[in-house]
Amino acid sequence: MTAAVAPQMTTSMTIASMAEKAKLKKEPMKSPIEDTVEKMLRIRWVVCLGALLPGAGCYFVVAYTYLFQFEKVSNFTECKECPNMNITLPPVSYSIGIWQPQKYIWMMIMFIHVPPRLFFLMLYRRLFLISAPKSVWYARVNYVYMLTLWAEPLGLVLVSVVDINGGFILHALGFAIWIICFNFNMLFNIILHHFGGCRDVHDTMETTWRIKCVIFLVGYFCAISTPITYPYFTAHCSPYAYNLFSLAELIEVGCNSLFYSIAYFEFPKTRITIGIKSVQRNLNELDKSVTKMAPALPRKDFV
Repeated sequence: MTAAVAPQMTTSMTIASMAEKAKLKKEPMKSPIEDTVEKMLRIRWVVCLGALLPGAGCYFVVAYTYLFQFEKVSNFTECKECPNMNITLPPVSYSIGIWQPQKYIWMMIMFIHVPPRLFFLMLYRRLFLISAPKSVWYARVNYVYMLTLWAEPLGLVLVSVVDINGGFILHALGFAIWIICFNFNMLFNIILHHFGGCRDVHDTMETTWRIKCVIFLVGYFCAISTPITYPYFTAHCSPYAYNLFSLAELIEVGCNSLFYSIAYFEFPKTRITIGIKSVQRNLNELDKSVTKMAPALPRKDFV
């Protein structure tokens, strides 16, 4: 009898220990970060880094070229087909992508600029969703506006990473994405601002809407001039056409910074919180909720 009881006791103890281990595994795991880590950013920092920094940085690298590397400007020729043509205003692409150290300065600016730039997407998304009227076309315009807000910084990254000599087609594609999406962003922002009723909220919102309309008109005419002046230059080797193309680029950069810097007046006393917060969840309740949400599979009758 003793020999028969010992295996039963060992088996029961093994089953009990396995049950305890299974119970421990189902208990919720405690997060290694118990406290909440948060950093609050004021809207002025978002505007400085996400709107004003790229414009100021672009003008800085261009000014650096004229002040310390003027020989590159005086001896600049665009293509072999026009060897004796000197251009007094080289395009921005050379200052941000080829000439050094301007190229590395611009890359550092882009590294700082891109993350805060995405905050504008969240700000305007919440603004236009809160004031959104019950209209299908308004929701569709808002949806397309969010897509172009995503695409604009991607085009800027592409035109900055791929230089004009290393990959002209990709560089031109990035420039086209950036300038087209930016102008559509201005247009969609103005439309949503008007039909969402934001102009009636405060006199400041009315003033910012009018300023954005002026910036849009300036940026629009500069944008539509670029596909005219550059092909005209390649066909006729006109230095005036190429200088106008480069000037339109510089004006477009300024319009971009000014347009997004208006957010400082449209979102007064706004704070953006970035942080890490631990949320403890009961795994048993999670399993039950998943079981309830999972649809039952259809039963099949086998003949």
